[in-house]
Amino acid sequence: MAYVRLQGCGERNEEARVVGGSTADVNAFPWIARLIYGNSFGCGASLINDRYVLSAAHCVKGFMWFMFRVKFGEHDRCDKAHIPEIRYVTKMYIHNFTLTELSNDISLLQLNKPIEYSYAIRPVCLPKSDYNLYVGTLATVSGWGAMAETGKWSCTLLEAQLPILSNEECQNTKYNKSKIKDVMMCAGYPATAHKDACTGDSGGPLIAENNEHAYDLIGIVSWGFGCARIGYPGVYVRVTKYLDWIMDNTADACYCDY
Repeated sequence: MAYVRLQGCGERNEEARVVGGSTADVNAFPWIARLIYGNSFGCGASLINDRYVLSAAHCVKGFMWFMFRVKFGEHDRCDKAHIPEIRYVTKMYIHNFTLTELSNDISLLQLNKPIEYSYAIRPVCLPKSDYNLYVGTLATVSGWGAMAETGKWSCTLLEAQLPILSNEECQNTKYNKSKIKDVMMCAGYPATAHKDACTGDSGGPLIAENNEHAYDLIGIVSWGFGCARIGYPGVYVRVTKYLDWIMDNTADACYCDY
């Protein structure tokens, strides 16, 4: 199935689990969302159209879908005065994911009612096809995760810029070579390890600027060994491998102008 790019998607507003990250500008990433299970913050997610968010399968597999809420339009999650936009989950689609292999770590969550786009809440673009491996691209990861491996989760949204590695480079790090599949991508600085995603960032977006100066969701925070450890870059879901699956399961959503 061909993917028709959503007009107006992926536009950042220009006015840090992210280790070595800096605080993002307010509403800089209007597609980012938080998954809340019961009363606990679980993972990040990305709005891709008016009815669905993408996240990691390990964030939702084994959990009851009706216990999830999705919060949009947040910057400081600890700010009680700010009232975020909230949706409930009515359906979950989980790919063929197992914790032993860590492949296919992707999920779609259907929202109970459509999102009305605004300055603070807008969808990210999906990549056009899988021809681009993004090797060498400086991508951006964002989330409310820990700023250090043993640290607390951040109140404010953090961002960090990370270069995309080739899968061959990633297989030559300290990871077991067989663990790095073609449905994954690695990003980071394995030699110095001064920036990385961390606990609490799972499911969140890894984005890259496209030729139209908008941002594509190229990766989903998936797994790693610790946070910002030398020899262990972050591992992400390679979104381009799942475009058909995403489109097949979001046919009831609106990929249109806002």
